[in-house]
Amino acid sequence: MAETVICRACGAKLKAGRKRCLRCGEALAVSSEAPLSILSRLGVQRGSVLIAGSVVSVLGMLVIAIGRLGGENQPATIAPAAAAPHTTSRPTQTNQLATEPRFLDPKNGGTVAYAQGDYPTALDRYRKAIDANPNDADALNDLGQVLARTGDPAGAIQYFERAIELYPKVWSYRFNLAHAYGQMGDWARAVTEYRSADALFPEDYVTQFNLAMALHKQGLDDQAVAGYQKAIALAPGEPSFLLSLGVSYEKLNRPNDAVESYRRYLERVPEAPDAQRVQQRIQALTGPVAAGQGSPPPAPAKPG
Repeated sequence: MAETVICRACGAKLKAGRKRCLRCGEALAVSSEAPLSILSRLGVQRGSVLIAGSVVSVLGMLVIAIGRLGGENQPATIAPAAAAPHTTSRPTQTNQLATEPRFLDPKNGGTVAYAQGDYPTALDRYRKAIDANPNDADALNDLGQVLARTGDPAGAIQYFERAIELYPKVWSYRFNLAHAYGQMGDWARAVTEYRSADALFPEDYVTQFNLAMALHKQGLDDQAVAGYQKAIALAPGEPSFLLSLGVSYEKLNRPNDAVESYRRYLERVPEAPDAQRVQQRIQALTGPVAAGQGSPPPAPAKPG
């Protein structure tokens, strides 16, 4: 079995011999430790990947998808969560000795402010860091992250693109640019950038899932199915991916495959909060109405 190393910054597992992580750009060291859990990976805070909420919140994905099935128009998809602060609320007390020295450095100050949910201060600190060093790719990326988090993905794009100009082979910069295009609803460009991110880090299940979702949004569900299947193979511990796969099967008029995906989901998480809705959808696709007796069942709801 080939020797592997674990990135201590983001938990990515990579072949030995690489000097830097393909995912976050951190310097690598040989380690026999097990990779971080999925939830640990998605909670890491690091310069080039400011926080993993900017990727996809698995906790959010487990809640969203089938809750909208049975409505109207288009199938539900699992939308990527916007970036969220490392802590969900500000602490009641601040350790001044711990934080004040870090604020002397603008970039570190931005990271501390962002973690506390103080986005205006984070924006100010990152802008100052970039004024001091216009070629600080991490600061450019981090500023883009804050802008995307605060509802300005269009403003974020220029900073992600500048970071990519400086370091075109850093996965996180490409991924964040793709995510910003997705926030804007520019799914064609999102697909292009997710494909670039995938080329840099093909083993990343989050990239695969978001690429598949962007393809679905474009109406390219045949390609989306392949992407979801790869994401499922890379992350078998994420049953929620089966829901989006089923939705794309429905869009392709493949109800039997959709039913199989929904049933696999229920087998994995029979006590899921949305289990009843999923079962109702299975019945709608397999009952007498689905067989041609009466009106067709309502299509899954378009995500809000």
